[in-house]
Amino acid sequence: MRKILIVVLLLIATSVTWAASDAVFSLRGDSPLNADSGDVMDKKWRDGEGTVVRSYPQQPPLVPHSTEDYAITKDSNDCLICHDWQSELPGATKIGVSHFENRDGQALSSISPRRYFCNQCHVPQRDVKPLVLNVN
Repeated sequence: MRKILIVVLLLIATSVTWAASDAVFSLRGDSPLNADSGDVMDKKWRDGEGTVVRSYPQQPPLVPHSTEDYAITKDSNDCLICHDWQSELPGATKIGVSHFENRDGQALSSISPRRYFCNQCHVPQRDVKPLVLNVN
């Protein structure tokens, strides 16, 4: 029992020492959590470049334009103005047929409620430097 207690105390002491050291790195840098953020550099959108290449199979398509002013509520979805099948806007990718099925695979006449909130899966893509480098 005494050996277990010594091992546990050593692990606790080691953990506390490591946590207090400067070896901990944060993507936030040296900024404390309660500090105001600095000015964010405005990054370029990939407008006009067409669809963004997907990184893995079955990845939801990335949005190649800003969605900052788009309202998606239970009553309206601004994405559907261009991307709905009834829209006549040329060049806008139409919603996939999988979005018109319920969870049992039955076809629906309108978009499935579980696929209605586009920004759950589809995110805007900006041309920025990655926060963490890929080590593949």
